[in-house]
Amino acid sequence: MDSRPIGIFDSGVGGLTVAKEIRRLLPFESTIYVGDTARVPYGTKTAYELLTFSREIIRFLLSKNVKAVVLACGTSSSTTYEQLLVDFSDLPLIDVIRPGVIACVDMLEMQKDVRIGIIATAATIKSGLFSRLFLEKCPNATLHSRACPLFASMVEAGISTNHPALRFAAENYLSDLRGEIDALILGCTHYPLLTDSLTAILGDVKFINLGEAAAIATKERLSNGDILATRKNSPTHSFYVSGAADVFRATAKLILGEDCEPVQVEW
Repeated sequence: MDSRPIGIFDSGVGGLTVAKEIRRLLPFESTIYVGDTARVPYGTKTAYELLTFSREIIRFLLSKNVKAVVLACGTSSSTTYEQLLVDFSDLPLIDVIRPGVIACVDMLEMQKDVRIGIIATAATIKSGLFSRLFLEKCPNATLHSRACPLFASMVEAGISTNHPALRFAAENYLSDLRGEIDALILGCTHYPLLTDSLTAILGDVKFINLGEAAAIATKERLSNGDILATRKNSPTHSFYVSGAADVFRATAKLILGEDCEPVQVEW
C-alpha cells in the first residue's frame, strides 16, 4: 500500500475536471491540487515562463510527499512535459495531451470515418504537439485545430454556462466548424465546463475530455509502479492556490460537488 497523495496542478480551476476523474477512477487515492490562480491564464505565457512555473509547483508538491504528479493543464503538457521528465526523472509524471491522443486513436479504430476537431489555448495549438502525435498514429486522418484564447480566462472569471460573452466568443471561434466535425477534443482542462455553449454552436458532437484519458493513464502508471493505494486507505483531498480564492471556491464546488477551502501559498 502506498498512501502518499497524487499531486495535480493547473493554471487555475480547470484542472479540477481532471482531479474529478482521478477521484472517480481511483477512489482510495488522496490528492493535493494546486491552482496557480495568481498567474492564470497559462495560454499567453512563454515556454520559459511555463517551465519555470511547472518546476516551482512540482517542487512544492514534492515537499508534500506526493508519489506522482499530473499536469492537469493542456498548455503545460504541450510545452513543458518532456523537459520535466528530465528534471524530475525519479517522479512519475502524467500529462493530459498524450493520453488524449490515445483516446482519439482508440475512437478512430472503432469508427474510422469520424471527423475530429481540437480546441485549446493559443500556446497548445501553436506547439502543434497534439496534431503531430495524432497524425503520426493516424496519418490519413484530418484534424481541425482551433485556438480559443478567451475560454480559459472566462472560466476563471466564473463565466461558464450560456453567458452572452461566452456565446459570442464561441460563435466567432467555432461557427465554421458546425457540420464539419463529429468529435471535439477539449484540449484545455477548463473546457469541459463550456460544453453547453459549445453544443449550441456546433450541434451534436462527441466531446473528448482529457481528464478522463489522464485518469486512465494515472491509474495505469501507479499500477505499473506498484504504488496504488489500497481499499484500507482513507483518502484526503487538499487544495492550494497562489492567488485569489473566491472564484476557485465557487467553481470547485460546481465541479466537485463539495465545498473546497484552498490554502493560499507563494512559490
